[in-house]
Amino acid sequence: MKLSDREKMLAMAVGVTVFVLLNLFLMSAFAKRNANLRAALSQQRLAWSGMKELLGEKDLWAARDDALSAKQPKLNNENAAGVQLYDMIKELAAREKVTIHDTDLNGGVEKTQWYRSVPVLVQTSSSWPQLISFLYALQQPDKFIVCETVSIKVDDADPTKMDGSFKIARWYQP
Repeated sequence: MKLSDREKMLAMAVGVTVFVLLNLFLMSAFAKRNANLRAALSQQRLAWSGMKELLGEKDLWAARDDALSAKQPKLNNENAAGVQLYDMIKELAAREKVTIHDTDLNGGVEKTQWYRSVPVLVQTSSSWPQLISFLYALQQPDKFIVCETVSIKVDDADPTKMDGSFKIARWYQP
């Protein structure tokens, strides 16, 4: 069977169209794959440079770890630790004129790989500057006291007062 010139032209147009579409599809797939590989390579280079920087500062991190281990208190008595923390919080609150009410000392000791946490739950009422001053005095770096959860709102009865709910913990050596 012999094709006419018109059929040959149509077959060639269909062939060229299929060839172009196939090439576009392949080039698009290759471009996406190339972009994904470049992004993965850049992420690996970033991670590698971060690891090299940390490795270069190995002595600094070892010194910081030694300093923390030397300063972080040891948990000698789990039962008395919560009471001691509460007494410290109560003293700071009195000094900063923050009212403490609804205290819960039965948090128990929470153990992690890096520290032992002895939490105390307290409710506070104070003005905003007094609360900020109290929190600043409470969370000094060498005390290892942290506010693990915090909820602060304006007092409904007195808009100049702040009501706070805190889970304050002291972190001890593991």
